Amino acid sequence: MMVTGALETPQLWLRVLDETAASGPYLSWMQDAEILRFLEARFGQHTPESLAGFIRSMNDNPDALLLGMFLKEDRRHVGNIKLGPVSREHARGDIGLLIGDKTVWGRGLATEAITALTRYAFETLRLNRLYAGCYGGNDGSVRAFIKAGWAVEARLPRYWRLDDAWVDHIILGLLNPSPAFMSTP
Repeated sequence: MMVTGALETPQLWLRVLDETAASGPYLSWMQDAEILRFLEARFGQHTPESLAGFIRSMNDNPDALLLGMFLKEDRRHVGNIKLGPVSREHARGDIGLLIGDKTVWGRGLATEAITALTRYAFETLRLNRLYAGCYGGNDGSVRAFIKAGWAVEARLPRYWRLDDAWVDHIILGLLNPSPAFMSTP
């Protein structure tokens, strides 16, 4: 699954990452406990080689899409957003994201990226449903999805272990509003 060119938002360009991103700011994000606090990636060791391998595997996967988030103002790589895995049989996919550059936290970039990738998934890929999950306590992520039109669909109690405590798993989702998807086939 490839995006030709880039997806555009008011503040961002979203474009497919190449392996050179593995030795840029992406590597430092993946070694920062504060940035990884709400991600399962916090349990791994990340090197330029492992990140290059991840980028390569995402780019080679026909059912996944990894996009870097680049600020229009200075072309700086500030985060990533992922679609996948996509189930073609069920026309649904998962979205996950990471805003790695702490200097841009709180600027609404996550909401812009979610909105752009949602539009692409519904209009271009013709998916019926999107979903995302996050740790309870990750209020910024929940807010970003809700501002992008998503809804909290479920909460699984005491699902994740975080900071020696149990937190819920929050499941967010959105259905394609196109009339073509509103009736059962």
